[in-house]
Amino acid sequence: MKYIFFDLDGTLVDSSEGIETTFLHTFKLLGVPAPDKETIRTFMGPPLEVTFTNHLPKELVTKAVEIYRTYYKETGQQQTYLYPTIKELLHQLKGLGYHLFITTSKNQEVSLEIAHSLGISDYFEGIYGSIPGSMHKADIIQRVLVDHQIPKEEACIVGDTKFDIIGGKTIGIHTIAVSWGFAPLDQLKEQLPDTILDSPLELLAYLNS
Repeated sequence: MKYIFFDLDGTLVDSSEGIETTFLHTFKLLGVPAPDKETIRTFMGPPLEVTFTNHLPKELVTKAVEIYRTYYKETGQQQTYLYPTIKELLHQLKGLGYHLFITTSKNQEVSLEIAHSLGISDYFEGIYGSIPGSMHKADIIQRVLVDHQIPKEEACIVGDTKFDIIGGKTIGIHTIAVSWGFAPLDQLKEQLPDTILDSPLELLAYLNS
C-alpha cells in the first residue's frame, strides 16, 4: 500500500469540543430541543446533511446546515487539536515515500483551513472533503482514486468510525480502523476492518509488516 487516505475528525484531529458546541448552538437557534451529548457524538462522522435530515423536519435541514457551518467557521473550528504523535506519524510516512491524502465528510473548504492552521497541510497531496454531489465517504474516496489514477489495491483508508470502514469496503480498498476517535470499539469491530490500531505510530509498524 502506497496511498494512505486519512479521515480528519477523530483520526488526525480531536474536534469533538468544537463539533458538540456547534451542534448545541444550531439546535438552540432553531428552537429545537438538542439531543443529549451521547447522541451528538454519533453525529461525528456522517455528512451534516444526513445528520440533520435524520433529526430535524425537512424544512429546517438547509437552515441548520447554514447555521452550523457559519458558527463552526467562527468558533467551533478553533477548538480543534491534533492528536498526540500525529505530526510525527505524517512526517515519517512522507519521508518513507507514502502518498498521503485526507478524505473527510467535513466540508472541503473547512478541512483545508483546519489542516493549514494546524500545520499539516503540506504533508498531503490532496485534501478531499464534502462538496455538493459528493458527500459520502465512498464518493470522496472515489474522487481521489480517479483524480490521481490510484490502483485500489495500493490504497487504504484510516478512520475512526463505521462510515470510514463502510466507505472503504464499498470502494474496495484496505480498511484500517483506529480506536482513539469517536466511535465505540464494538461498533468498529462490527464492520470487520482489516485491522484496528490503538495509537497513531502503530500504523508504521502495520504498513511495514
